[in-house]
Amino acid sequence: MGSQAFNNPLSFTSITDMIVAIMNVVIVMSIPVIIFFLIYAGFMYVTARGNPEKIQQASSALLYGIIGGVIILASAAIMTIVKNLVTAF
Repeated sequence: MGSQAFNNPLSFTSITDMIVAIMNVVIVMSIPVIIFFLIYAGFMYVTARGNPEKIQQASSALLYGIIGGVIILASAAIMTIVKNLVTAF
């Protein structure tokens, strides 16, 4: 009887590598969503035709799209900082 070993099905060597890979996928998938919301907000502005309620909705959609983009970019920056801090030790 030989010794048996389990093969690691994941290609990651550490938890930080796995978290970085997951965050990269989330960031890549969220960029088209953010672009869609910004285009949709522009479409809402164009179709508002001076209606103050629709202009307010378009402004809110634009604001939320920008806030979402900033959050995604900030999370990428924070992820990089934390990864560098964790792997430095």
